[in-house]
Amino acid sequence: MRIVMIATLALLMLAPASARACLNEMATDRAGRPYSSDGLVGASLVYSLTHPSRDPEMDRFLIQETRKEPSFRNLNDIGVLLVRQGKLDAALRHFRTVERLFPGRPQTAANLGTALELAGQDKEALHWIRTGLQRNPREHYGSEWLHVRILEAKLAAAGNPAYFRRHSIAGVAFGPGLVPPFPRKLPNGNDGKPLLPSWLDSSLDYQLHERIGLVKAPDPVVANLLSDWATLHLSGGSLETAKALYELAATYGAPRDALMQRRIAHIDQVVTKAEKRPTPGKPDCRLCRWD
Repeated sequence: MRIVMIATLALLMLAPASARACLNEMATDRAGRPYSSDGLVGASLVYSLTHPSRDPEMDRFLIQETRKEPSFRNLNDIGVLLVRQGKLDAALRHFRTVERLFPGRPQTAANLGTALELAGQDKEALHWIRTGLQRNPREHYGSEWLHVRILEAKLAAAGNPAYFRRHSIAGVAFGPGLVPPFPRKLPNGNDGKPLLPSWLDSSLDYQLHERIGLVKAPDPVVANLLSDWATLHLSGGSLETAKALYELAATYGAPRDALMQRRIAHIDQVVTKAEKRPTPGKPDCRLCRWD
């Protein structure tokens, strides 16, 4: 009976939420060589980041199913919908109760941590995100290491507005060159071992798709992550994606400084030339999963 009451109260506050899809497109590497990507490219990627969508019928179906069967899965998904609709107080109460009813689930820890962060409670949020990682090291497709770093950075940045312009949240370092070399050292993943380039790319992809759907611009965390993701693609991925991510980063508050503008102009030159006469040879894509 208690579970049914929890589900009923949560259902009364729900509205449609969002989801996203994935396609494959053509891209251009740093040398002007075309290749078939293993994901969205450039403007298509940015559109998917900034225009999440969800069929309202999915939400109505979830509500009906939860009323019939208030299982852990259904109650968890109800809590996610509350978060996506900005009902944070209700979501926090909901997930704390789900944790008591179904203790030890990694999904509850991750979702509670996210709700706490959105509510401005970063210290407790970090505790729950770390708890979720302990419960399942592969949580969120192996990307929760980045959520931990985000919360650690936010706590370190308290009272220091310039923090995010001097530190890389993701833990990657680039040279100041027009097209910097791909980073020689990559951050550690959920398992504490250095990430493969493609896993770093997918972690940024996953975490930013989730985060951009929940926070509004400007936001220094999103700007920091997008800037690094753009430079990763400039140095070892899709030039089209690098340009689109730089422009989105500026929308979120990254400085549109001389270096960013020179890099965007360089990308335009290389891509335009490649469209007329592609550079021959095997493409250089460090971020591709097939590399």
